[in-house]
Amino acid sequence: MKLPTSWKQISLKTFSELDSIIRNDRLNSNEKDLAILSLLSGKSNEEIQALPFKTRNKYLKQIQFLNKLDMARKGVPKFLMIKGKLFRLTLNATELSGGQYIDLMNFLKDPDATTKNIHNVLAVIALSMKFGLIKTRYDGKNHATRAKFFYENMPVSIAYPILVFFCNLSVSLTSATADYLKTETRKKMNEISRQMQD
Repeated sequence: MKLPTSWKQISLKTFSELDSIIRNDRLNSNEKDLAILSLLSGKSNEEIQALPFKTRNKYLKQIQFLNKLDMARKGVPKFLMIKGKLFRLTLNATELSGGQYIDLMNFLKDPDATTKNIHNVLAVIALSMKFGLIKTRYDGKNHATRAKFFYENMPVSIAYPILVFFCNLSVSLTSATADYLKTETRKKMNEISRQMQD
């Protein structure tokens, strides 16, 4: 039975399916193990159940890397090469267009859904490179196509550090936005008070 040996072999789609299995409270740990082996091997649950206990345990040991997600990859790359396509990540919020920023905040607003939305986040911040040199402009109309491409082809080893970066950024931006809005509201209130006194 062929199983992945590292996060480099796990796509975002498979990661999302793994996450669903792990979070499924209706399954006990043995049922989760069976479902995970079935997902990763492409074999049916029945085929996995038919394996001798010793063989099943051997396969479970093979996928122990799943327990070490933080080891998937260190650092956030500036460029990505996926299936022969080159992309440049826009990690600096000041370089995002208004549409990108709005879309990005929309996908990051629910912390519980961030893992499920990483392909959407990537579709916002990873822009393809024309001729390998020129970064293309963000086009929201093609978002779903880019998101699907990342979902089906990007390995978790590349996506995970980006996910962590944006989870941390989301918390910082939310706090900074709230502070900015408070300051601006105070300024407007002071201005209105001055105008009313005049």
